Amino acid sequence: MDNIPLSAVFENLLDLSPAGIFWKDKERRFLGANKTFLDYYGIESVDELIGKTDEDMGWHIDPEPYRAAELRVINQNEVSSKVPGQCIVQGKVRQLLATKHPLIYNGEIVGLIGYFEDVTDQLAERDRLSTLCQTDELTGLLNRRAYMEIASKYKTQYDKDGTDFVLYMLDFDNFKAINDNYGHEYGNLILHSVSKGLTMAASDNSVLFRYGGDEFVILHQYKDLDDIDILEKKLVKAVQTPRNIDGINISIKASIGHSCFSESGYLSSMIEIADRRMYEMKAEHKKKDS
Repeated sequence: MDNIPLSAVFENLLDLSPAGIFWKDKERRFLGANKTFLDYYGIESVDELIGKTDEDMGWHIDPEPYRAAELRVINQNEVSSKVPGQCIVQGKVRQLLATKHPLIYNGEIVGLIGYFEDVTDQLAERDRLSTLCQTDELTGLLNRRAYMEIASKYKTQYDKDGTDFVLYMLDFDNFKAINDNYGHEYGNLILHSVSKGLTMAASDNSVLFRYGGDEFVILHQYKDLDDIDILEKKLVKAVQTPRNIDGINISIKASIGHSCFSESGYLSSMIEIADRRMYEMKAEHKKKDS
């Protein structure tokens, strides 16, 4: 059998590749691309592409980062591997990972060659799983797992510009009695109802978590000490507002404690201080009721 030309092998490899492969000259103008690339962008013939740049094709909302990166590959012999970016593809913004190498011929860089992978669906699935992982299934609020990540962002902002924040720990006084009298299914209805009220009371500039059981945590950046007291009263009122759930008139009592980050400088201490103050209020409520 006659030897198969290397060029024929190369052409077949290009067509078989699941990655969108392309190559450009030193001015970043396309010299060619494989079938996967053309199909991805809805281009019928490579002739529509040759001689044009990304900017000519209108593929990027902000083309400058891509232009600068490609010039580094060409002028500085730099290799960029799996660099994330966005591209407009047939009217949709897609998430890509692009790898680009200098294209060398006779020992000289004559352009670049690269390929891309579309990771839009993988990233969407990752984000979906991350959201599920950080969301309380019953109430739809953020859960304890999400607390540390978000609280750390509040701390970072405090370290950056001194913006202080307060943590509230809120707990129902009579939730066990409600569960004992009406059952856990009814208790879940209460948790769902109260979480809606707390969400409204917490407003747009606070973050609410179901920390566990009937315990809720709220993070809030405050402007002055009056702001702390005002929100605390709103949160308690949101819980203690009489409600009719499943045909039963029910009243829920709540205890709350708070701690400012500036008191201790530690996120773990905030939880401990707020929790202690909440149980001090709970003890006072028991004295009054006895």
